[in-house]
Amino acid sequence: MDIMKAAFVSLFLAVVLAFGGIAQAAERQAPAFELTSLEGKKFTRDDLVGKVTLMVFWASSCGTCKKELPKISGLQEKMEKQGFQVLAVGFADAESDIRKYVTSNPRTFNFPVLYDTNDRVATQWGVRGTPTLFLVDKKGQVVLSHLGGGLLESRAFHKKLDALILNPSL
Repeated sequence: MDIMKAAFVSLFLAVVLAFGGIAQAAERQAPAFELTSLEGKKFTRDDLVGKVTLMVFWASSCGTCKKELPKISGLQEKMEKQGFQVLAVGFADAESDIRKYVTSNPRTFNFPVLYDTNDRVATQWGVRGTPTLFLVDKKGQVVLSHLGGGLLESRAFHKKLDALILNPSL
């Protein structure tokens, strides 16, 4: 019985790693969107052009999101002057719960928090769970996607991010 349990756990972890890891996206234009931040500012796809952007789709009920958002905040702080931005999109959650979480964790949110009413933008972007992160180049092309935690610990992510930041033509 213990061998079967261990085999199942191994298989489960293999599936999670296969589907929850970094996916090199076939470069595609970021889907058009219009979202409003919790402060009332409108954001569209045009706000992605000219900066390397990490789009983070998250929910206040997501335990992994709660662990990853402070790390993302640290990355934003470190990279902001280099033309990097984070846009956090709350979805699959009530707007009041997103607001409450943001208000309760002000040091975590040094980037705009947008709210996706009826999850329509998350659907356009192909989001299937929380957190889902998309790295977008300066031309507004999605170059990488990631489902789950651990992205900021990935060498592949940092290599891609550095290349996008350092190479103005990307």
